[in-house]
Amino acid sequence: MPIDWLARNLLVSLFLPPVNVLVLAGFALIVWRRCPRVGKTLAIIAVLALWVQAMPWFGRQVAHALEVGTPIDLKALDVARQAPGAAAKLPQAVVILGGGATRHAPEFGREDGADASDATLARVRYGTFLARRAQLPVLVSGGSPTGEVVEARVMAQIATDEFGVPVRWIEAQSLNTAQNAIFSARMLTNVGVSRVYLVTSSWHMRRARDQFERAGITVVPAPCCNANAFEPDAIPGWWPTVGGLRTTHQALREWMGLAVGH
Repeated sequence: MPIDWLARNLLVSLFLPPVNVLVLAGFALIVWRRCPRVGKTLAIIAVLALWVQAMPWFGRQVAHALEVGTPIDLKALDVARQAPGAAAKLPQAVVILGGGATRHAPEFGREDGADASDATLARVRYGTFLARRAQLPVLVSGGSPTGEVVEARVMAQIATDEFGVPVRWIEAQSLNTAQNAIFSARMLTNVGVSRVYLVTSSWHMRRARDQFERAGITVVPAPCCNANAFEPDAIPGWWPTVGGLRTTHQALREWMGLAVGH
């Protein structure tokens, strides 16, 4: 595992839940002995911060501004494909971005037990569905930030073996969203592709779209995997849940990615 990747992620985690709450609680414990009133105040703030960040409603508000585009209208797509000159106007390929991989699924028989994360699997599922419906070639993009599993190779295996959609291009070098765009754009422009459906999670679409357009690719957002819907067993949005904490974590991390341009 690359030391710089580990150090960067540890630093980022200090500002994300639940670690940011633990840091605040640690400060409260340190201060408590010398200044009980300040320590008690910090402890209360830590508890409130954990509650708020775990509220599905709060996570949804933080993530909402990150969402770009709407789900592809499949009926409109079918009609557009039949129109004269459609090939010159519609996207020429489907690009699916990776969202993590694991080494804990030996049951699939892949090398080192490699498998896609839940986010990556959801993106591949939707991307292959869209590619089949639009009859377009597929590019998968994602390297190995941890130095272990290469996301794009796992995605290509899943797309082919489980969803029956062959992958034409495998971009396996990128370590972040900016590199996803730069390296994918090189592969696509080399074969005359300049317009794509871009498939990624809804909360990741804003940053991904901006990076691909900066790389010279015309993007039609094809967001999927909306993680911001309230859990069915949660008291309307304000009761803290693990899912709510996860949504807030993802959204805040995404805002940090936008801030640094990666």
